[in-house]
Amino acid sequence: MFEYITLQNPHWEGKKYNYLLTRKIFARLVSNLENNNLILSLEGPRRVGKSILIKQLMDSLLNSKVSSKDIFYFSFDDFYLEPIKVIKEYEQLRGKSLRDGKMYFFFDEVQKIKDWQTQIKIIYDNYSNIKIIISGSTLRQNKKESLAGRILEYFINYLSFEEFELFSNNTKILSSEIDDVFISEYNLYLSRQYPELAINRILVPKEYIYTIVKKVIFEDSEKFIENVDKDLLHKIFNIVLRNPGQIIDYSDLAKDLGSNRKIISNYIDFLINSSIVRKVYNFSNNARKIESSSRKFYPFCTSLISYMSENSEMSKIIETDVAFQLNAEYFWNKDNEEIDFIIDSKKRMGLEVKYKLSIDTKDIKTFNSKEFEKLHIVDKIIIIRDNSKLFFDTKEIIPIKYYTLWKTKERLLNL
Repeated sequence: MFEYITLQNPHWEGKKYNYLLTRKIFARLVSNLENNNLILSLEGPRRVGKSILIKQLMDSLLNSKVSSKDIFYFSFDDFYLEPIKVIKEYEQLRGKSLRDGKMYFFFDEVQKIKDWQTQIKIIYDNYSNIKIIISGSTLRQNKKESLAGRILEYFINYLSFEEFELFSNNTKILSSEIDDVFISEYNLYLSRQYPELAINRILVPKEYIYTIVKKVIFEDSEKFIENVDKDLLHKIFNIVLRNPGQIIDYSDLAKDLGSNRKIISNYIDFLINSSIVRKVYNFSNNARKIESSSRKFYPFCTSLISYMSENSEMSKIIETDVAFQLNAEYFWNKDNEEIDFIIDSKKRMGLEVKYKLSIDTKDIKTFNSKEFEKLHIVDKIIIIRDNSKLFFDTKEIIPIKYYTLWKTKERLLNL
């Protein structure tokens, strides 16, 4: 055990990890590493760089002159030992009490330990001098009520377009005024939203993503779903990929797949909590109606679509990207009228994706319907392709080219 711990902590021997590329969220993590004693939780999908962020946080501590022996890292990926027993092993190896001075404990893939929340709570409540950082690809699956008031949770997302260009060593493209160059690069980004796919463009997205999906569906699922039917789970995921943005009724899907509604609901929840599927609710002015309303489902990001096909319909890819860029929670559908997304920010917005060469008043008629007006939408926006021809008055409806949404989304969300 001592050898395993020492192997995982090469910084005790003076080694730095030296990962040069950092995610946009890194500065916020550093701030919360130093400015409070709450548990810091990094959660998110597989292969988005959570473990590397942890190593970068450790380097940050080393650079600020924290003693290397006061920084302890342990990955539960291959060694299933209770956290309390792990720190006792470390205390023995360290040769001094764990209550002696400020310390930083990094627990990677902690969700693999049964009842990890209770273990972490005990450490937190009994060692006020220890800052705890946890990470895991399926922490969202686990209930964390026992850590309420003790934990700060950060979701580590797939790459933004800016991060993609940073990891690709191509940030000059961000200021390009040449549409053809920009469009080509953005379309490449849509299939490469994982750090490794951005860094190594030789990798084939379909093959790379296959290994990730296989891990989630055929390995992770058995840890969280009792007697899971992995083939059924895989079928449900493929149904979402084949037609992003479809409304799925659990009872109808259960009938089609020879299952029952409860199983379908549990399986979809697993896919959502694994951050490979996104659920979007039908918006209503009555908050109580939203949870029981119909729901649309998307792949969580566009790169996942390449798992099924590398020749998917571009309009569906762009609709999925808009959901991802805006972290969409709502759409609107009533009496056969539909708006792709409702953003309920300071100013309520309605967005339609129209990836067409020609867009006229028939394509935007729902924006002017009497039922839609009851939602009190302030801004009406359509997401268009690069060469769309518009045959309507743009004073009331704002057109945004799909490959520029990343530039405008923060302004839109903060209106």
